[in-house]
Amino acid sequence: MSDTQPTRTERRVGVPAGVALVVIVGGLLLGLLLNAPDILRTAERQELGWQRSVGVALMEPVADVSHALFLDRPRRALDELLGRAPASPPVTPPDATPPTVTTMTTPPAVTTTEGRPTRRAVTEDDPLMMYIGGDSMVGQFGPMLDNRAAQSGMVETEFVFEFESGLSRPDFLDWPASLENVSAELDPDVFILYFGGNDAQAIFQEEGEWIEFGTPEWEEEYRRRVADVMTSLDESGHWVYWMGMPIVRSETFRPRVELLNEIYEDEAGAFDRVRFIDAWPVFEGPDGGYSEYLTDSDGNLVDMRLDDGVHYTTAGAIRLAEVVYDILAEDWDLPGGG
Repeated sequence: MSDTQPTRTERRVGVPAGVALVVIVGGLLLGLLLNAPDILRTAERQELGWQRSVGVALMEPVADVSHALFLDRPRRALDELLGRAPASPPVTPPDATPPTVTTMTTPPAVTTTEGRPTRRAVTEDDPLMMYIGGDSMVGQFGPMLDNRAAQSGMVETEFVFEFESGLSRPDFLDWPASLENVSAELDPDVFILYFGGNDAQAIFQEEGEWIEFGTPEWEEEYRRRVADVMTSLDESGHWVYWMGMPIVRSETFRPRVELLNEIYEDEAGAFDRVRFIDAWPVFEGPDGGYSEYLTDSDGNLVDMRLDDGVHYTTAGAIRLAEVVYDILAEDWDLPGGG
C-alpha cells in the first residue's frame, strides 16, 4: 500500500457565459424600465423630425410597462425627495372649462391723468386673483410661487401647466383658446405666463404645414402668436407677467432661448398691462455663464437646475418665485416683498 496521498485537484466554479449574458441584459432592461419616463420626456423634447418620432415611438410602450409594473415609482420618489422632479400637472384640455372657483370680477381699471391704467386696491377681504399657466417650466415654479404668495394672505392662485405644450404646437394644446376660457370664467387680476421650454421648434399651422425654426417666417409667426395672447388679455383688462427663459446649459440651445426672450420682451413693451420678467440673470453663475449650483438665501451652495440644464429643481423654483413675488408685491402693494 503506497504512502502517497492522492493529489487534490482544486476546481474554480465559473459562471456560464449564457447566465452572465442574461444577468447583464436583465440589469439593462431593469434600468431602462426604472428610467423610462425620464427617457420618454427627453425624447419628447427633441425637435420635430424622424429622430424624435422614432424615440417617442420606442419609449412610449416601455414607459407604459414601467408604469403598469410600478417600476417608475422609486425614481419618482427619489427625485421628489431631492427636489428634482416636476409636480404632477393638473391637465386641462384645450376646450375644457378651467377649475371651478368663485368667480371674482375684476373692477374696471382706474385711469391716471397720463392715461395709463392703474391697479386696483388688494385686501385680505378682496384678494388678488392670480393664474399661473404654461408649459413644463411652470412644473416646479408654479407651486413655489403659489406658496410664496399665499403667505401674504392677500393672494388666491390657480395654476395649470402641460408638458410638451406651447405656442408652437396648438395641435397639441391650444393655449390661446384655453387662456380665453380662463379670462371669461375665472377672470383673474393677474396672469403669470411661462412658455419657451418647448417652443424653440418648427411651428405647426392649421393648414397642416410647418414653418422651420429660425427662419424669418418662423419669427414673424411666433411674434404674432405672442402678441395675440398679450392683446387678448390686455384688452380684457388683465395684467400679464410674461416669464422669460433662464440661461440654459446647452450652448446650441442657448441662442434659441435668447431669441424667444427677445420676442417676449419686445412684444411686452407694446402693452401697458404686460410686463416681461427676465429669469436669465437670476440663474447666471459668478462668471455670467450657466451654473447648476448657486447660493441660496442662507448662503449655501444649492442645486438649482435639473439634469436637462433647462428646468428648475425645487430650490431653483423657490429662487425664481422670490424674485417674481417681490415684483408682484411692489406692483400690488402686497406685504413681505423684498
